[in-house]
Amino acid sequence: MSHDFLLKDLNPPQTEAVTAAAGPIMILAGAGSGKTRVLTRRLAWLLAKQGVLPNEILAVTFTNKAAKEMRERITQLINMDPETSRRLWIGTFHGMSARILRQNAEKIGFNPDFMILDASDQERTIRKIAEEIEFNNVYWTPKRLATTFSRWKDGGLGPEDITEEHVRFSQDVTRISQIFSMYQGVLLKTNCMDFGDLLVHCLRLWRQYPEILDRYRMSFRHILVDEYQDTNKVQYDWMRALASHHGNLCVVGDDDQSIYSWRGARLENILNFEKDFPNTKIVRLEQNYRSTGNILKAASQLIDHNHGRMGKTLWTDGPSGPKLIRYVAEDGEDEARFVATEIVRNLGSGGSFSQAAILVRASHQTRILEEALNRQRIPYQVVGGLRFVERAEIKDAVAYLRLAHSQLDNLAFERIINTPKRKLGDKALATIESCARETGDSLFVGAKTVIAENRLGKATLAPLADFVVLIEKAAAELDAGLLPGEVMEHLLDESGYRVFLNAGDRGDEKNENLTELIAFLRQETDVTGFLERVSLDADLTHESKVLTDHVVLSTLHAAKGLEFPLVFLVGMEEGLLPHKLALKDDPTGLEEERRLTYVGMTRAKERLYLSHAKRRFTYDRHESTQPSRFLGELPEDVMELKGLRVGTHAGIGGFHSRGRFPRR
Repeated sequence: MSHDFLLKDLNPPQTEAVTAAAGPIMILAGAGSGKTRVLTRRLAWLLAKQGVLPNEILAVTFTNKAAKEMRERITQLINMDPETSRRLWIGTFHGMSARILRQNAEKIGFNPDFMILDASDQERTIRKIAEEIEFNNVYWTPKRLATTFSRWKDGGLGPEDITEEHVRFSQDVTRISQIFSMYQGVLLKTNCMDFGDLLVHCLRLWRQYPEILDRYRMSFRHILVDEYQDTNKVQYDWMRALASHHGNLCVVGDDDQSIYSWRGARLENILNFEKDFPNTKIVRLEQNYRSTGNILKAASQLIDHNHGRMGKTLWTDGPSGPKLIRYVAEDGEDEARFVATEIVRNLGSGGSFSQAAILVRASHQTRILEEALNRQRIPYQVVGGLRFVERAEIKDAVAYLRLAHSQLDNLAFERIINTPKRKLGDKALATIESCARETGDSLFVGAKTVIAENRLGKATLAPLADFVVLIEKAAAELDAGLLPGEVMEHLLDESGYRVFLNAGDRGDEKNENLTELIAFLRQETDVTGFLERVSLDADLTHESKVLTDHVVLSTLHAAKGLEFPLVFLVGMEEGLLPHKLALKDDPTGLEEERRLTYVGMTRAKERLYLSHAKRRFTYDRHESTQPSRFLGELPEDVMELKGLRVGTHAGIGGFHSRGRFPRR
């Protein structure tokens, strides 16, 4: 491959980033600056020009979709054969950690085929523990506990580290720490890990067995990390541990798009990179290939008000484009009506509705917007709907396969033992649980003991015995090398689950989803790998029946990474954007809200609307609002005002009226 080909179509800073010598490199990639192209070209450069072997590169992304696209692009760029491509370590932090742990699980007390719990499994496990110790707290619900434990793990905290400063009410610390400890004990006993455990246990493995860490350090000569601004503490520790031998760490990120502190992301990871990795080479990608000049001028002036940033200014050699529209609405209904009308005006005659997006700060804002879109008969889709693998029928089917794969999986047993109904009431299930506790075995083994010792009545024993035979037969099929898709099909047919679905609501649709799952599974040969991806993947397949021509209605957080010719950023008011919770926080909270607004603005390619209402209906009455202070931080020369006269509604940072502005 020629040198020119790898650097084709790159601007000078992009070329500098791709061809940079070994050592720590931080690529500050502004919105729309070609980040993905630079990252894939650098990987290809290392492979084709620097003689680095595929298995000597570790590339970490935040989604499996991004990892798949990166692998495909590199494969095409340097014409890599599929076998060689599989030697590349490209994946998410969690996926890479799971792969490492499966190679060394016995060292820390797990079997290599450990299960990875999803959020619902975490909650169910915690709920059982809370019931067992009779902990019933209105604030500390199982869902809140699961979320809290995950955040603690993201920060590198275990049960022994929890103090009064980590809980809302100091009197709860002993009880919450106890539940956390019991939860970790249950996971170890049942050979399970949750998402947070994957990195925590990986770090624990390396600390306890430094020779294992050294093996991976020596193996990975180059480490590349995408979306670095979104990394949390444990991800940072994981990455730094691997890079500490050679220092060949290349991180790509944008401090101005760090918007996930509530998920544990630490802006200081990017701000302190030079201090943590001396002699860092910094490359700024500032040329934007997405948005018009006016949009970039406004976004750049807004974000320049933040103090916690590395500093860069986006620019484009493209046209200035139309001015940004600031619309002042009478109320929320007027704002929603204006948005719908403008979508029809811009796209209604021959345009595609998929070119437009409406972005909100909080999900409760979508209701009034959905009503306005429905009135105008505008098709729309709310980003963040139920994912394929989160549907009940898919989770049930996967639970059957999980239990066949591992009879230690108590959560899978609990999910499907009475799905469909098997005449096993609370008394029968309590007998199984009691038997399992007596012997220290799993619920499945407890069920076998109940059958062997004839502890239930004949009417209950018969369906329980059929269930045990079903699972043991499927387990034998897996051991014999039968494909997971075929085993799944047998399980669903012989258990009566498909017939059970047909008797309920939307049976045909649910069975179609199962057929889609089985079709996907027929391409799989490794059941452990499949079950891991069910837990780690955002989605296994494309959503079925997704609208092809629809307006996207999304929160600002969910819109990161997307782009649209036409964007409406609605509800730009104090208390909404910036959010009222951020206003109570220290200045870092306000700066993150400004970054969130910046992210929303830079989703727009051609036209950007910023709207706010004079008043909104809250609870049982209309309340006056104040325009977002962020509006006052935008350059007036790129703005066009529409709607009500701004005048007395300028508020904090608002535009002051210079006369009458035209109504729509």
